[in-house]
Amino acid sequence: MRKATLFLVFVLAACSDSPGGGGTDRPDAAVASVDARTNCLVSPAYGQLGEVTATAGRNGAATTVSITLDAGPPRDTLFLRMTPGTGALSGGLVPGTYPLAGVDINYNQCGLCVNIIADIVPGQGPTKFYMATGGMVTLTSVTPPLVGSVSNLNLAEMELSSGALIPGGCTTSIAAASFRAN
Repeated sequence: MRKATLFLVFVLAACSDSPGGGGTDRPDAAVASVDARTNCLVSPAYGQLGEVTATAGRNGAATTVSITLDAGPPRDTLFLRMTPGTGALSGGLVPGTYPLAGVDINYNQCGLCVNIIADIVPGQGPTKFYMATGGMVTLTSVTPPLVGSVSNLNLAEMELSSGALIPGGCTTSIAAASFRAN
């Protein structure tokens, strides 16, 4: 184990900008990678969340579900917005299993929108936004309490003002979560 640790230290020193370590003006690739991941503000993969506490609400014609991923501060929230008559919910807000595809992975057109709102700072709002680029939402009950689950969610960083995904931006995933929201 000690040999492996010494080898790793030698390799990192050889690639560094410190004296005797290569002498370039570029940051180390390992450091840049860590910095980029830190700037994503969310976990690279949440895995299986199990049953999570959720809060249901209304936003105009849309029904919403909020699930706290990280209580913070600052807080990170998985947010589902369900607008009947649009996208996967063109037939209304009814129980069913809905793949996230087509207009539902476009922030400006989705009827079943799944987002992560990252680093919500009190008095300022969120710092980053993520939009689902795939996955599945199952609604078991749409009358209070709202009961459902998400699975195989993949989310990518987006620019909220345009709704466009940021090329090369951060990504994250949620393998599965079930919720009950009052």
